[in-house]
Amino acid sequence: MKITFLKEDFNDIYLPLLKNRCRYLHLFGGAGSGKSYFAAQKTLYRILAETDHRILCLRKYSRSVRHSQFALLKELINNMELNIFQTYETEMKIHCKINDNWIITAGVDDREKLKSIHGVTSIWIEEATEISYLDYLQVNLRLRGKRKNYKQIILSYNPIDSHHWLNKFKKTESTQKLRTTYKDNKFIDEEYEYILEDLKHQDENYYRIYALGEWGKKKNIIFPNYEIVPELPETDNIIYGLDFGYNEPTALIEVRIKDDIYFLSERIYERKLTNLQLITKIKELRINNFIYCDASEPGRIRELQQSGIRAVAANKNVKDGLDFVKRKTLKIHKNSTNLINEIERYAYKEINEIITDEPIKFNDHLMDAMRYAIYSHNKTYNPVLRRF
Repeated sequence: MKITFLKEDFNDIYLPLLKNRCRYLHLFGGAGSGKSYFAAQKTLYRILAETDHRILCLRKYSRSVRHSQFALLKELINNMELNIFQTYETEMKIHCKINDNWIITAGVDDREKLKSIHGVTSIWIEEATEISYLDYLQVNLRLRGKRKNYKQIILSYNPIDSHHWLNKFKKTESTQKLRTTYKDNKFIDEEYEYILEDLKHQDENYYRIYALGEWGKKKNIIFPNYEIVPELPETDNIIYGLDFGYNEPTALIEVRIKDDIYFLSERIYERKLTNLQLITKIKELRINNFIYCDASEPGRIRELQQSGIRAVAANKNVKDGLDFVKRKTLKIHKNSTNLINEIERYAYKEINEIITDEPIKFNDHLMDAMRYAIYSHNKTYNPVLRRF
């Protein structure tokens, strides 16, 4: 069987790396630069062009692999109309039937599963800044033994903190590094390009990281004090916050309140969701509690209400809402990877070295949903009358 990869399907800047054989390949830089997409393209290329492969796709948490690497690989397979692959949704594995190659997945958090995986031929670590240096050393040890093909670890990430251990890597014979930005991605949509360019008017540090792809610093963090927990308590006091999206993710957060502690978990975080699909997902989750929604979308709220969902418009006072939530004790379930990523980087704008009281509007969908739920519930809900 002859399968052709077309040059025009690749961003030009990545093409020289398609056959790069360095053990460590760093794809880093700004948002929307296509680095993750290329990592998926290269993974699929090797699966088809070589034999005896078990390529491992990794993130800090296994749950987040499903909507990142696994989804990208399935998208590529569907776009190329390759019916030679068998996809296993539950295990998040992909099998190439013509050469018995496998793509497998895991999370660094699942130590036992990681230890049980043998015969790994290459590894792709997405959002590599999520993992610690000790995690990385353990992952590196999985790639050993004589192999028919070259062994490679691809690390894709945004340069969020100049003090991160990833910034200590230098170009060597065994390490190749490529920094890219959205300007290197010929497939980027105009709306997202505008969002990235607009960061220059919001915060120099964010603009440096996500638009220019340069190493930045973590500073002006809004919620520096939170705890990641393995389990959530049982409680009857549960509310939800919903931030609508389409090209950007639709984000639904669950908030459990017990002893004035707010336990948070993400329930939906997905792009390209229509309102009908969103309604279906909410009903599948069997949510009967109040959902505080982005008040700027009254039409979508009305559709949810007409379907029987207890959706209400949230109080959108950003400054008061943030001040209120900052006074609360927040605990986040360990599997809420998108929520953890957002809260770690959610920061106030800094303009001309002056810190403002406005948050940076970028990758803040669950942060908005969290504020809608906690602030609106406390400010507008009457627990005695059981109504608004």
